[in-house]
Parts: sequence; structure tokens; C-alpha cells
Amino acid sequence: MKYFSAILFSCVFSLQALCQFAEKDSLLKICTSNAHDSIKSDALNELAFYMFDYNVDSSILFANQARELAIKAGNVRQQARAIKNIGISYDIKGKTDSAIFFLNQALSLAKQFDLHPSHANILTDIANAYYAAGSYELALRNNFEALHLREGYKARKEISQSYNNIALVYRSRKDYVNALRYNQLSLQIKKELKNKQGIVNSSINIGSCYQYMGKYDSAVLYAREVIKLAFVPQDMHEGKANLATALIGLNHFDEAEKILLEIYPKLNADEEQAATISCQQGFGNIALYRKKPDEAIAWFTKGAAYAQKFNDREFVAAFYKLIADAYVFKNDYNNAYRYNNLHKLLTDSLLNEENIRQINEMNALYEKGKQEQQIGELTDKVSTTEEKAEKNRVQRNLFLLSTVFLLLLAGLAFYAYNLFKRKNALLAKNKIEIEKALKEKEVLMREIHHRVKNNLQVVTSLLNLQSHYISDEKAYSAVQAGRNRVQSMALIHQFLYKDASNLTSLKIKDYISELLTYIEDSNEKEAVKITIRHDVDDVELDIDTVVPLGLIINELVTNAYKYAFAGKSSGTINVRFTYQPDTRTYFLAVADDGIGLQPELTQKKSLSFGYRMIRAFTEKLEGNIHIDVQNGTVVSIIIPDTQNEDQ
Repeated sequence: MKYFSAILFSCVFSLQALCQFAEKDSLLKICTSNAHDSIKSDALNELAFYMFDYNVDSSILFANQARELAIKAGNVRQQARAIKNIGISYDIKGKTDSAIFFLNQALSLAKQFDLHPSHANILTDIANAYYAAGSYELALRNNFEALHLREGYKARKEISQSYNNIALVYRSRKDYVNALRYNQLSLQIKKELKNKQGIVNSSINIGSCYQYMGKYDSAVLYAREVIKLAFVPQDMHEGKANLATALIGLNHFDEAEKILLEIYPKLNADEEQAATISCQQGFGNIALYRKKPDEAIAWFTKGAAYAQKFNDREFVAAFYKLIADAYVFKNDYNNAYRYNNLHKLLTDSLLNEENIRQINEMNALYEKGKQEQQIGELTDKVSTTEEKAEKNRVQRNLFLLSTVFLLLLAGLAFYAYNLFKRKNALLAKNKIEIEKALKEKEVLMREIHHRVKNNLQVVTSLLNLQSHYISDEKAYSAVQAGRNRVQSMALIHQFLYKDASNLTSLKIKDYISELLTYIEDSNEKEAVKITIRHDVDDVELDIDTVVPLGLIINELVTNAYKYAFAGKSSGTINVRFTYQPDTRTYFLAVADDGIGLQPELTQKKSLSFGYRMIRAFTEKLEGNIHIDVQNGTVVSIIIPDTQNEDQ
């Protein structure tokens, strides 16, 4: 008792705010009185609860004292409550491992002695601890377990809270469909209970989900509902800010501006963060829509600084992107580039943090699984002794039945053997049919490739014939280019039907060699002696990669023939295609020693069909293109090895 009094005295100064209220003062008196240990334990638990907002260390102190008195009094419910308060205190301090440790102790007591509703409440506290630590999967598991218990004893208010908690976790995981679903379930119960503030809160949450999902009509509907029901100024402001944001999403800028002008001066910037950010973002978007980029930049910059003040980095990144867009609108590409870089750096940082959170979540799941496994092993050890005793009795009975069992087993074995033989025969028959079908499919595929190749050759011949009747140089050049492109695809199907062992991929070395020979023959010039050299790795690529690659090579080499050697008597075109195992990429380079791409032709060239086609196919291959104009022209493309990545 003296020890407890000394501890209590040491906390008096941290309880000055608490002791201003008569109820808290009376709790202190109970703790120092001669009341029963159960009563004092209850008072100490109440003090621990109230101290969460003032001094968490004092909460731990009071909860430990409550636990000791509860054990002494044999009051299991107060004991579980005290341990739960210790766990919550550590959660507030950010010590998740300690919080989970004590909360699991409380949970064990609640399960052992069937303490309702404490069992569900402790599960909710565990879920909250995992949520704060970023372990969303474990948070969901515990919330759903708590929900199941609450549904069992039909506690409608607590069920609504569980729905709300589950929705919050799904929203943090950016799973807005499920977040919306559970917010709506929570809202339905709150309407049944006529919980006015709860209805407003759920309506705000549902409206936010619709905003994130881009369903602005529904967002408008719920925002208006919030405005109609809100009886607290902050809720009214948030409802109107959400309404303005949704209206901007629907391009109703004038109506949105009226709302923003009405509420923005009324906001308490230190407390109404969501509404303030919505207003600043809304004003900026309206200014940009009205072609006032400077005004938009001012609002977005103000919003970024405000979000930075509260360390809300997702909104800071969003504002940086909006500022960059506004500078693009002004044609100020230097500043646009600068803010795009800031946006990228911040989003990369957030992505890294999300990756770390997911790794920690997986570690937590792993540790949880290990813990459950250890509990299972301990349970198995405890039951081993009982199993041995039972086993002795069973063995005695089994001995008498063993002869009958062996006879039955022999009969079953004979039956299984016959069944196995029949299954093997059926499998062998099916195997023959499958092999036959595969062979037929192979023949069909080769025939398809053969016919496609022939059809493409017909198209090539038609284009070639057509070109003889075209006098316009540009038209002639376009037809010839089209012919070469078709031929590059025809070669692919030619290789595919010739290789009976592989109908979906081909060796790129043979294909590029054949393609370059064709281009050389079809672009031969008497006035200029052009030599094509190639260095190609002997790798095998699928048809989805070879088709765009062949068209790119055809386009680049043909362009080199046409434009690279104007005014020259000879030249060399080098084609290189290699695999880089260290970076798991393919490297394509087409280089010539011609006159180089002239600066005044760069803009014109970038608008041509061929150049756009090269760009489009490079993007299709997820590659990066680089053009270097020194001692001729070098076009290099780096293509990721997506085939091996998938494997």
C-alpha cells in the first residue's frame, strides 16, 4: 500500500488537468481509500483510460497497478482490461511489438473466460495497432474476427464501428470499391440507430470514395447530403469543399467557385486541413481552366506549402504535378521540368515507403504465422500424453480386428490395381489422341504461316507493280516503303513455316541477315556504293517482338539508303543487335557514315510517318530510343527482355 501511494503521489503533477473534473478527482480518492481491490482496480483502469490523452507513461503505471489488484481480487475481467490498457498505451507510444504482446495476453484471457464484449473490443484494438504499423492484412483479419463476434451478439452500434474500421483499412490500401461497400453498411446501421454525427461521418467517407473513383455525380449527391445534415461547422465546410471538388470534376466551374469563395474565408487552417487543401486545389484548377496559369500556379504553390506544413507528402506531390501542368500551359518548360522532377522524386520516395510498408507487413504476417505454428506445436505436445493413453486402448482393439482389416485391405488393393490398369490404359489412349491433335495443330500452324507469307508476297508484288506506274517521286517512295514493310513481315512467316520445331519464335540472326539482303537488293543505287555490315547475336525471339523489331530495322536502314549518302560516292551502314545479360536488355544500333541528320530536318522528320512508326513500335517494345548525329547518324534502341522477366 505504501508503494502504491508513493507511485500515485509521483503522478499528481501530471494529473493537474485531470483533477479539474470532479469525476476524475473521485477516482483518485477511490484509489487511496480502503475500498475493495476490485473497485480500486476499476478506478485505476478508468484513470489509465483518461490519461491516454495526457501522459501515456502514467497510463501504463495505473494499468499495471490495476492488473496487480485485479489478480489479487480474482477479477479476470478487470485483469484483461488492465492488460488491454497497457497494450493501447504502447500502441500510442508507437511501440507496436509491445502493444501486440500485451493485447494478445488480454485476448487470451478474454477467450479463456468467454468475456463479451471485451473479446471483440480487444480484437479491434489489435487491428488498430496493426493498422497504425501499416500491417493492413493483419488489421483486416482482426477487424473481421471482431465483426463476426459482434454479429453473434447483435451489437448494432459496435457492428457499425467494425464496418467503419474495415472501410478505413481498405481505403488506406486504395481499394475504394470495398471501402465504399463497408462505409455504406456502416451508414445503414447508423441510420437505423439515428446516430446523426455517425451518419454525417459515413456520408463524408462515402463521398470521398466516390471522388477517388472518379464518380463525381455520386460524390455530389453525398456532399449535398452532408451539407443538409451537418450541425458542426467543420462538417459543413468539409461537405461544401467536397461538393466543389466534385463539381469541378463535372466541369461545373462557376458553381464550384461560388462555393469555394463562400467557405474558404471561414476555414480554420490549423484544424480543417482536408477542406483547406480541397479549396486551394479547386481555386487553382478553376484558374487553369480559365487560362490564368499564373493565378493557378499561385494557388497550387500555396497548397503545396500548406500540405508541406502538415507533412502530407501525397498532396505535396499532387500540387507539384499541378504546378508543372500550369507551367506547360504557359510554355515555360524549364519550370515545368523542374516541378515534374520534384513530383517524381516525391512519388518515388512515397513508393519506396509503400514498398517498405509492404515488406514489414509480410514480415508481420510471417511472424504471426510462426507464432501460430509454435502455439500449435505446444498444443500438440500437451495432447501427446492423452493421445498415448488413447492409442494403447485403440491398439488393443485393433489387434483383434487386424485380420479382418488385412483381408479387406488385400481386396481393396486388388480392386485398386485393376482400377490403376484401366486408368493407365485410358491415359495412354488420351496421350495418343493429344499427340495426334498437336501434330495436326503444328501442320495447321505451318500452313497458316505459309499462306500468310504467300499473301504478303502477293501484296509486295502488287505494290511493286503499282510503283512502275507512278510518276510522282513522293508517291513512288511511299509505295516502295510500304512494300519493304510488308516484305519484312513476310520474311518472318517464311522463317516460321520452314522451322518445323518452332512455330512461335525464330532466330533473329538469320532473319536480320535475310532482311538486310532484301533491303540491299531493293535499294541498290548505281551512283553510290553502299555496304551493309551486321553484327547480330544468335538469340531466339517470339513473333510479338520480331514483327515490330523487323519494321524498325527496315525503316532505319531504308532511311539511311535514301538520305544518308546524298552527294557521296560510297558509304557503310552498320546494324548491330546484341543481348546485354547484365542489364537483361537487347541493344539495337543502326549507324551510317553519311552526312548526318541535318538540324533543320529534325522537326520535319519527327512528323513523318516512318519516324512516328519507329517511335510507336519502340514504345510497344517498352524500349528507349536515342539518336546521335556525329560522323553520320546513329540510332540506338534499348529493349527490355520481357520474355525472360515473365519466366
